[in-house]
Amino acid sequence: MVLRWWALSATGVVLALAATAGCSSSGDAAGPSGGTSKGGASEASAFPGGVPAGARGAPLWSVPLAGEGGAALPVGTAIAVVASRGDVATVAFRDAVTGAARASVEVVGRLTSTTWHGRPALVAEGVKTTPSDGVSAERTAWLVEAFDEGGRRIARGEYAGKDQPLIVDGRRIVVEAGHGGSSGALVVADAGGDAPGWRIPCQDRVCANETAMVASGVVVHQLEDHDAETFAGFDAVTGAPLWSPRALGRPTGTDVTAEPEIVAGNNGALILAWYTSSSGTSPGHSTAYSVNDPATGRLLATGPVLPGSPKSGLTDARGAVAVVATTDTTAAWEPGTGKLLWQQAEDETRLEPVAVVGPVLYSGKDPSMAVDLRTKAVLQRAVTDPPVPVGTDYAVVVRNPGTAYVFAVDQP
Repeated sequence: MVLRWWALSATGVVLALAATAGCSSSGDAAGPSGGTSKGGASEASAFPGGVPAGARGAPLWSVPLAGEGGAALPVGTAIAVVASRGDVATVAFRDAVTGAARASVEVVGRLTSTTWHGRPALVAEGVKTTPSDGVSAERTAWLVEAFDEGGRRIARGEYAGKDQPLIVDGRRIVVEAGHGGSSGALVVADAGGDAPGWRIPCQDRVCANETAMVASGVVVHQLEDHDAETFAGFDAVTGAPLWSPRALGRPTGTDVTAEPEIVAGNNGALILAWYTSSSGTSPGHSTAYSVNDPATGRLLATGPVLPGSPKSGLTDARGAVAVVATTDTTAAWEPGTGKLLWQQAEDETRLEPVAVVGPVLYSGKDPSMAVDLRTKAVLQRAVTDPPVPVGTDYAVVVRNPGTAYVFAVDQP
C-alpha cells in the first residue's frame, strides 16, 4: 500500500541507501577537505560552471562525497553529508554556514530530510533482520530513527513485519480496515515510543488510506464521506476532533466539488486544489485553489482558477509565493492574498517546478531551466543540477563527480 504524506515544514528530500537498517553514533565527521575536522570548513574548491541562478557569488564551502551514494541533505541549520560504503552510510552533520562538523552517525536504510514533532530532522528507515538461532524463525522488523540538526538521535521505533510504516512528523499513522460492517479506524501514535496512541473509529465514514498530513500539531486525514473524499482535522497528541469536513472552507467566487486534494504546505497552512463543479474530476477542465488553516479548516485565502487537473505544487521558503502545475498550465500566485503573478500560455514550454531558491524557480524535466519566480523570465537554461534550498538563506548543489557546494542565496 502506497500512501501520500506531507509534513508542512519538510524539504521532501529522500535518499534510498539499502534494504536493511541499523544505526550507531560515531566520532568526528569527515572534514571538507576529506580529512577529520572538529572545527570550521576550509575554503571551497572551484565551482565548475557559472554560479547557479539565485546563488550569491562563490560557494561558502564544499565537501567531497565518498561512495556511489554520496549526497547532501538539508536538515534545519545543518547539511547532512552522506558517504556510502556498501550497505552502510556515514552521515556527517555540518553547519550550513561554516561547514563546521557537528556530529556523525552511521545508518543503513532510506534517509529523509523532514520534521519530527515540528522540528527539522533526518529520519532513517529500513528493515532489521534477526536471523534464526536454529529454533526460532527469522524475524524482520522496520527500524525508524530520527536525528536532529545537531546529529543527536531524538527518537527510535521498531515495528514487527515487512510492511513499511507510515511515519509523518514523528507520528505513526495506521488505517485499520473495516470488518463485519465496521468502516475501520484511524490510529495515530508517537513513532519513537511504545505508547498505544489514539484511535478514532470512522463510524459512518470510510477512512481513506491515500493522504495524511501533520501540520502545527494537527493530523489532517482524508475521509470518504458519502462517496466524496474530503478531510478532517484531529489533535496529533490526543486525537480530539478539531474540525469536520463541513468546516473545511471552500474557495470563494466559484462553485467547487467536495473533493479537494492537498497540493502543498505553506508555513503552517494547507494549499488545497478543488475541481470546479462544472468540470467534475475529468482531466482537461479547471481547478480552483485555496489556502486553509490546519487547526480549524477555515479558509485563509482564495487562489486562482486554472485550466486542467492538479498535478503538483510547492512554495518558496518564506511562504510568499506558491507555484502550482496542472495538466494544462503552470502558474505562480501569492498564498497570502490569492493574487495571480503569472500563468503559462498554451504555446509555452511547460515548466515543471522542482525547487525555489531565493527569487528563482527551478524547473525539472526536459528542458531544465531557471526562471524568475515572480515573472517567469528565463535566467538559465540546460540546468543539470538544480540547487536544494537550505532554509531561507542557503542552498546546496551537488556536482558530479561527487562534490557538494554550499552557497548563500539572494533574497527576494
